[in-house]
Amino acid sequence: MATKASGSGGGGGTKTFVFHPKAYAKALMHSCKHSSEAVIGIFIGTSAGKVVKVLDCMPLFHTHALAPMLKMACMLIEEHCRSVGDLEIVGIYHAEPHGIGDMGAVKPIADKLAANFSSCSVWTVDAAKLPQKQFALRGMCHNKDGEWKQVASDAQVFGDEVLPATSRMISDMKYLEIVDFDDHLTDASLSWLNQNLFHKDPVDDMQLPGAD
Repeated sequence: MATKASGSGGGGGTKTFVFHPKAYAKALMHSCKHSSEAVIGIFIGTSAGKVVKVLDCMPLFHTHALAPMLKMACMLIEEHCRSVGDLEIVGIYHAEPHGIGDMGAVKPIADKLAANFSSCSVWTVDAAKLPQKQFALRGMCHNKDGEWKQVASDAQVFGDEVLPATSRMISDMKYLEIVDFDDHLTDASLSWLNQNLFHKDPVDDMQLPGAD
């Protein structure tokens, strides 16, 4: 069963963002592993009409997101999207070590991505919501005038089971297993695609919720 996030309606944009459990869990686990650092990553998925499906997460950096490394990572992500099917970059997420912040820290990156990927959105991790088992991402998307506006809470769709499952994995410290692009650059044997992260975990069998 699909759930829509509670809270302020926001009113920015007309798109609905549907999160696959794996994409949501990976982003939160990435932020938890490097909770004392600023982290950034990319969401990939599909966009059709007014529905953006966020299907996977590519954890990128927990150090400085230098432009050459970001460009390289995005090129590799685009290559991966082509290899697995008709996917594209649909968003960026970030977390700040001091807690919830605005998109100011990643706005230059977001602007550049939005210029190349029309469905690009920006999601800020709100770690304070994790203990409460609430949806812990706050979104911003481009409106028709090209301005960044808040994604309405009723435009954020996720499965009922993903929030308790993510809390469980974080409590079990499974986030220590996640690999980002920084880690891959240090040790090329580590896969930042994290294909086996949810092996034998119930999350591995969870499906994309409906957008209704």
